[in-house]
Amino acid sequence: MRFIAILLIVSGSWFTGQAQQVGFGKHSKIYLVRHAEKGPGTDPLLTAAGNKRAGDLARELQSKNIRRIYITEYRRTQNTADSLRIRLQIDTVHYLSDTSCTDLLSKIMRNKDRDDAILIIGHSNTIPLIIRKLGLSDYPSEPISDKEFDNLYLLTRRGGKARLTKTKYGALSGESARMH
Repeated sequence: MRFIAILLIVSGSWFTGQAQQVGFGKHSKIYLVRHAEKGPGTDPLLTAAGNKRAGDLARELQSKNIRRIYITEYRRTQNTADSLRIRLQIDTVHYLSDTSCTDLLSKIMRNKDRDDAILIIGHSNTIPLIIRKLGLSDYPSEPISDKEFDNLYLLTRRGGKARLTKTKYGALSGESARMH
């Protein structure tokens, strides 16, 4: 029996079937962002621009009733969450940053965050995959540009279908900055 449970967790089809169960209750709002601008190294802190962006994110989301923030094991996601976490006095949940999204989805289910507003802070290569795993299987899986930090995604559910809204926050970066 345990083998079957592990097999189901590992199975990619399990996530497709669980997407609405994991990510979407009637009133859920899932905000997703890539961490803010980072310094060099394998586990860097945020740059001055990144710290400013973390403050911009806190101001942008302070009135959105965020209940919990999901962050990876890397300091850049933790630092991106700090301003909002402190301002709202809410918990963060660490999840493993991997392309399977297994740990993240498991923790969303365990915390029963289906009907709440949550924030997931990830990485350029994981945010598109998380969006796909949470119900938009046709969303492009290509990583976000290395120079792009200003995207704020919102996943909601309407009429039983997942909907994605993409906006910008803080200073424009990447392609957005070059276009203006």
